[in-house]
Amino acid sequence: MNLSASSPGNISQAITNISMDSEVLNVPHKVTYIITIIFNSITCPITVALNLRAIMAVKRRPRLQSYANILLACLAVTDALTGFLVQPTYIIWKIVRTLGGINTDTIYNLHNSFIVAVTLSSALHLMLVTCERLIAIKYTFLYPYLVTTLNIKVAVTAFWVLSLFCTILRRPFVDQLLNDGIGKKICNVIIFIVMISCIVFMVTSYAILCKETAHQQKRIKTQLVLREEVERFFKEKKALKTTVYVVGAVLLCFSSGAVSTILYIPHSAPWIITIVMLNSLLNPLVYCWRQKEMRKFVFQISSPAVAAVD
Repeated sequence: MNLSASSPGNISQAITNISMDSEVLNVPHKVTYIITIIFNSITCPITVALNLRAIMAVKRRPRLQSYANILLACLAVTDALTGFLVQPTYIIWKIVRTLGGINTDTIYNLHNSFIVAVTLSSALHLMLVTCERLIAIKYTFLYPYLVTTLNIKVAVTAFWVLSLFCTILRRPFVDQLLNDGIGKKICNVIIFIVMISCIVFMVTSYAILCKETAHQQKRIKTQLVLREEVERFFKEKKALKTTVYVVGAVLLCFSSGAVSTILYIPHSAPWIITIVMLNSLLNPLVYCWRQKEMRKFVFQISSPAVAAVD
């Protein structure tokens, strides 16, 4: 009402002030976008390189070709795809959004599809890694029958099919075929069930493994146990610790995002996504930290002549 009685000069000044206020409000977002763009641009190639080197190490070094390491190499594939697909699309999406004036829906949908597929597949692979450790320590006699190359291939293939199926359900063309966004609803239900199942399974498994490990250590101290059995136990225990650290790194990255969401920290969304993607860089570092042979291959500590002899 007062605006109609104001002079044209005052109206122009009011519009200018509103524009300036909106620019000020957008500055924190732009700064956050720029920082996360730079951070992901640096970590993206490192993530791809380290995970590819970890995969090559398991493939080329016979001493690393245990089933536990093979499953970690399968997990490294999902981490490499994070650096190869998820992070680049995030960088492009944020650059375009920072520049403004360009429709980012296509890039956002592509990034969202990649992150859904890779995150879901990573959760399923972590559950598979945990399952292998549970069978190795708790059900030792069944291990040769349950954990085989064929079973691993079948499980990994099934997990990727499920992940890609959920990704397809979230695509826009599915919403056009199905009314009321039923595709996204089905996808969200599947993701919820899978994530809850993975969490419950891993928590239960590690509780069982802690109890079983303590029991085995007590038996070794109090009873006469064959040397071969003792060596096997400590080897399996070392692999279990590696798995625990990997799962811990995942929980650390995801919990930070959950805390930011619960506390509703302003402008934290880009950092939540960035921290979640950072997990793909931490995993190969954990492999190298826990396994000397892996570390030697990934970082090429030995000389070419020594590597040739090995």
